[in-house]
Amino acid sequence: MRTQKDEAAGSTSMLTAMLAGAMPAMPTPDPGAVRQHRLDDSSPARRAALAVVPTNPAQKPSGFTAADKALIRKVHGYMAPLQLLGILNERLICDQGGSAVLYTIDQLKAEIASVTTAVPSSGNDWGTLRKLLAKARREGVLDQINEQVINDFAVVYSLNQKQVMTLKDILLNGEDA
Repeated sequence: MRTQKDEAAGSTSMLTAMLAGAMPAMPTPDPGAVRQHRLDDSSPARRAALAVVPTNPAQKPSGFTAADKALIRKVHGYMAPLQLLGILNERLICDQGGSAVLYTIDQLKAEIASVTTAVPSSGNDWGTLRKLLAKARREGVLDQINEQVINDFAVVYSLNQKQVMTLKDILLNGEDA
């Protein structure tokens, strides 16, 4: 708060200086008052190359792991491919060290194409059901379904006896579906 003594001493107020078009002198904080937060203490200029980028066809990147494929399947629709590739390459470097051969964008795009086989969600016809069952069989989901899973599903979703029998017929005995 400014007093009349400050005005008499000839110092201008901050408002007066701003209205005149001059930038008022701003106080600088004490050296210990501002904290800098860093996740990585090393400076980027001193970092060595973290991984090997394949330069010749003989140096082929390895295939995606099961965890990488699951991550791709879950987030590829929400994240830009280059950002996802960066995350996958960071995981690879952390797992295998600095000598790891990085994944390529072509490799990621091929994996995304393999996990995005579209199953039409519209329609309750047999053709749609067959496509859905084929996709579940390819991904290994159908192999995990047994009679106990169907019975638990029936209890949770309050299915009647006809619906339970239909599910069992289709999922357990549907080898040709």
